[in-house]
Formats: sequence, C-alpha cells, structure tokens
Amino acid sequence: MKTTSPLVWIVLFLALVVLIPVQAKDEVRVSYPSKVEASKGKEREKLFTPWMTTDALRTHTEERRGKGEQIIYFEYNGATMQSRAIYVSKLKLTGPYSRWYYTSESAMEQKLNSEIKSGLQPAFVVRNISGAYTMLLVSPQDMANVRVELMTLGIGEPKLKK
Repeated sequence: MKTTSPLVWIVLFLALVVLIPVQAKDEVRVSYPSKVEASKGKEREKLFTPWMTTDALRTHTEERRGKGEQIIYFEYNGATMQSRAIYVSKLKLTGPYSRWYYTSESAMEQKLNSEIKSGLQPAFVVRNISGAYTMLLVSPQDMANVRVELMTLGIGEPKLKK
C-alpha cells in the first residue's frame, strides 16, 4: 500500500500540470491598451464632465441615462481618486454594459476575463496618466455602434491575446 500512495500523488501532480495550461488558454491578456489619439484631445476635453468622486460619477451617470444619454468614455485619476466622463445622446445601449477602473494590470485582466465570460466585450481599455486602467465593456449587439462613437473621439480598440 505504501508504494501506491506516492504513485497516486505523482499522477495527481502530472494531471494538474497538464490542466493548468488548458485553463490559461481560455484567459485573455491585454497586448496593447486602446490607443487614444492626442490629435483629438482638445475635442474630447470639451466633452468631459468636471472631475468628481466615483460615487458622484455613478449618480451622475444614472441621471444622464434617465435623460437619454449614455456614458461612452471615462477616465480615473488614481492620485486624486476622481473620475470624469463623456456622454453621448446618439447611442442607446440595448444590452448590458459595465465600466471599471483598476490600479493594477493583473486585477484589470482578471475582471476583463470575468466580464468576457459573462458575455460582454471590451469597447476600450485605457491606461490613464495616473497609471490606472479604465475599461468599458458592452454586449456584442451594441459593439458596432459603440465603436463608431469611440472612433469619433479618437479612441481605438484594445488588442487582446489568448
């Protein structure tokens, strides 16, 4: 009996080693965050809300959505712990969406993978000047319309790799 016990552990260890890479292939990583064109910076700057706390931005977003406006882009400043956003009235999302900010790349990628598994797709993933990552995820049926709006703001698609 003592000779089979180490053999069982070896088989279990080898099975785990084989399974770990299979699970990792399902995960995505951000190769390149979305490119934010500097040439359209002045246009974007005119559209931003003032900087406000995250809670205030959440309330503001709900108020604007009630008026038929949709958040399309936002920034988070980790140093001041404040956010600001751009809203558009041309866009009406028909599916779910989520917006997040993270101060570490690994936390951002974990959330990105979680949201992708729930069926959402990243419209943008940006690393702000303060080093924080912000991202907007939308349903696949809304992606084309969201991309059009982001392109007019000079915000490109993130590059992902598996």
